[in-house]
Amino acid sequence: MRAISMSEARAQFASVVKGTSDNRETFVIHNHGAPKAVLMSVEEYRELEATMEEISDPGARKLLEEGKDDIRKGRTKSAEEIFGESLI
Repeated sequence: MRAISMSEARAQFASVVKGTSDNRETFVIHNHGAPKAVLMSVEEYRELEATMEEISDPGARKLLEEGKDDIRKGRTKSAEEIFGESLI
């Protein structure tokens, strides 16, 4: 994520947009040091939307919380235990 001023974003708009679409760069655009907007690729935005939709589902949210609780309590298995071989 890269922070740029509004004037820099305006002056380099085509290059900033190209950076988001070609390199998946994310820009935080600020004015006098205060963040005002975020510019990201359409792909990243769609992924973010999908993630937000998933975690807003009560059932998915419950499973996520249970999984985090399992990790905190050490109730985990290695990939080797699950798949029978090391993945690395």
